[in-house]
Amino acid sequence: MKMFLTFLIGLFLPVTGYFNPFSDSDLFAIKWLGPLDLEKNYDGRKESVFIQTASDEKYKCMLPMSKVEEEAKKKANYIGPSADELMKTLFLQSVCSYRIESYWTYELCHGRHIRQYHEQKELILQKPKIQEFYLGKSTKASDLEKSKGKTMAESAEKEVIQEIRRQKIEGVDLPYYEVNMTDGTDCDLTGTPRASHAKYVCQPDGRGEIYSLKEVSTCEYELIILTSVLCSHPDFKPKNPPVSEIQCHALEGSPPRPKQLEVLETEGNPITMEAFNSETIVHTGKMTTSTPMTTTQPPATATIGPTADKQLLREFLNGDYCLHGGSGWWKHEFCYGKHARQYHDDQNGRVSVYLGYWHEEKHFEWLAKHPSKKPKEKGNRKSISLHYSSGDVCDLTGTPRFVEVKLKCLSGSQHPHAVSIYLIEPKSCEYVLGVESPIFCELLDQADDNGLFPRIEL
Repeated sequence: MKMFLTFLIGLFLPVTGYFNPFSDSDLFAIKWLGPLDLEKNYDGRKESVFIQTASDEKYKCMLPMSKVEEEAKKKANYIGPSADELMKTLFLQSVCSYRIESYWTYELCHGRHIRQYHEQKELILQKPKIQEFYLGKSTKASDLEKSKGKTMAESAEKEVIQEIRRQKIEGVDLPYYEVNMTDGTDCDLTGTPRASHAKYVCQPDGRGEIYSLKEVSTCEYELIILTSVLCSHPDFKPKNPPVSEIQCHALEGSPPRPKQLEVLETEGNPITMEAFNSETIVHTGKMTTSTPMTTTQPPATATIGPTADKQLLREFLNGDYCLHGGSGWWKHEFCYGKHARQYHDDQNGRVSVYLGYWHEEKHFEWLAKHPSKKPKEKGNRKSISLHYSSGDVCDLTGTPRFVEVKLKCLSGSQHPHAVSIYLIEPKSCEYVLGVESPIFCELLDQADDNGLFPRIEL
């Protein structure tokens, strides 16, 4: 409603009447319907307001019932199954959902457990060797199976109504049903069992698949699961902005639409009013102007020279300046000629896991075993790989971690010092750390045949 008021303040003289407090998320479609039909029945419209423009144009606008009130009535009148009862249908099916990634597979057995594993076949025995650990376990499914013979009253005694919580997923505010899974495999970093929070959201086509899985803190995970079983409950339907229609009628020979309104729309006034057939859609909340998307060519590749900080590059090659990246719980750090690690900071301080240290002789051994990792001919290089070894011991393999650090030219960046860092784990505790930046674009050709940079004067 705020947007409608803002529009009126700028376009009209003071008005008389009363406006209901609609929610900020509402959308209002203003329809200009010409002269007022006195015989028309406006049932369902609680209020009306008279407005008058600076040009003495007069209108009477009929305001709709609040969508918030309508939704509240639907929820109050809902007598269907509770969220717990709806989720029982999923938990008692004894089904599992899988999320397959490059190395790990994640198995979610609803109401039972979430497991992370990898199968590796032995060539001689032809039997799969499984690496696995549990990210959390739940007794919901087993508790429901035990209560099958009980009466509804007996089962309801232990049932706790869950508070409806919401979370933004892809920019949409969604309510979710949460299942906390605990007592997973012990974490080597904290010494405590792993735990997960499985959040089920309504998706009409959802079949219990894992939409996302991420580590929100050390050995603590969050899953977003899509399911259709919650969609029949009004509390779990996505919050779609309702469109309410405001009907405005011309009075005393006024034009069907205010003349100044047409001028504002023609000139592209910053107040958001988008043409939608014969209606004007007014968005409450953020006042933004919709503009068409345009495609631009990327800027020229930044190179080492006048645009680059030579002192910064010298410090990087000496190992005195480290590159940092990462947007999740774990951050990544690469110090050339020293180490690569991942870390995070919390209230107890910094927790670090060293993926590998620099040992020149081990790098040469690695290149001898993997000749494809050697640098290409100068002029054709897009990246250079370096081997950092003897990292922290892995609890799954019992061997030290190691990482291939891939330095890559990042073209198209507007900033010559921009850095992009990503980490992947093709096998347990064996990593590839990608470090991309414009500062590498001309530096790559200065490396020798082993990928090492000489002590150059910049």
